Amino acid sequence: MNEQQAFEEALRIQAVGAGTPTLTLDDVRGRARGIRRRRASLAAAAGAGVVAAAVVPIALLVGGSTSEDTMPPVDAPTVSDTANPVPSGPSAAWIVDGEVRTADGTAFELPVDGEVSYLLRMAGDQWVLGAYPEGAGREFQVLVVDSSGSVLSTHPATDGGLVRDDAGSAVGWIDEDRRPRILVPGSDEPFVLPVVLEGRAAPSPREILPGCTTTSCRMLVEVYDGSPDGSSDLVVSLDGTTEPLERLGLLSITDVSPDGALVSGLVSADEMTFEYCSAVLELATGTELWSTCDAGSFRFSPDSRSVLGADAYLDGFGHSFAEVRDARDGEVVRGFEAGTVFDERWNDDESFLVSMQTNAGENLLLRVPVDGGEPEVVESVPGTPGDPEGIIRLGG
Repeated sequence: MNEQQAFEEALRIQAVGAGTPTLTLDDVRGRARGIRRRRASLAAAAGAGVVAAAVVPIALLVGGSTSEDTMPPVDAPTVSDTANPVPSGPSAAWIVDGEVRTADGTAFELPVDGEVSYLLRMAGDQWVLGAYPEGAGREFQVLVVDSSGSVLSTHPATDGGLVRDDAGSAVGWIDEDRRPRILVPGSDEPFVLPVVLEGRAAPSPREILPGCTTTSCRMLVEVYDGSPDGSSDLVVSLDGTTEPLERLGLLSITDVSPDGALVSGLVSADEMTFEYCSAVLELATGTELWSTCDAGSFRFSPDSRSVLGADAYLDGFGHSFAEVRDARDGEVVRGFEAGTVFDERWNDDESFLVSMQTNAGENLLLRVPVDGGEPEVVESVPGTPGDPEGIIRLGG
């Protein structure tokens, strides 16, 4: 895997709001097994970050110490609107041996043969899958599914990804005609926004912004155009109106906090030195709160007080660690390091999930308490060191 491929794979695995990419053996060719790349120094403290940020009028959006953990045995910020807290979203989900499972006990078989690259749960026990079904040219499709796994509807789409808001109030994607679509709970047919997004390549959805309802909902979309950076960001509303989003020279947006106050994203990327840096900014003012080059792909906790990220550089087909930082000052409050980390997701405000592979090849899903408690093994699947077969894939 060369530097360009590693960078692209890192962005794919840790894509904004995305779910669970499917890895193949081609993704791990060239990996030096048993060797994990470590960053040279952590001395820069609250240094730079793998995050990109932007400034949007706020009216658009709002309507302990580090520890290095050992593997457990398998048997063993200020909220912007405290009067109107953002509700917690649907519980975390993951895929094991072709079955969808959740933290609250829901389970059903995947209703598609082929590669499932996105798994997003909505309020009301609806699910939205992004998949490449077997046959028919393996073109990307969006499937709306109920809690039993029955397919309610299928929609052709570009493979730029699926996005969901933090409350599970909406899921969005771009259809084959480059029109944004937004699905709300209780309906198996999405709103088709009356706008065609032009560009030299298909646009990519980035985020359903906080405060989405059936009458007012906004999707953040990256459009590849003739701007100096090669792309620009647009906020697209249900009625088809679009508003440009100012990036302040930053590269891409990773996440908008559930309370609409902060934004994270990629601020710089140097493929020659393998340095990818991120930052967290105030959304209303564009003020940078902190940045780091030691970790990235930061996603906000349900209460917006913390961010969860991983090693900023993809080593082979995984990362070296996951960590939680204070969203306002970037201080590391929990570190997790063991084996190879594939993906990480918030479980709730007090814990996060890590999909990882031990050095012996066992694939595990762990629930890690933010307060420093011992990680709990949620799932265990046998595997082979350096082989992605059998990894536990996390959904939104």
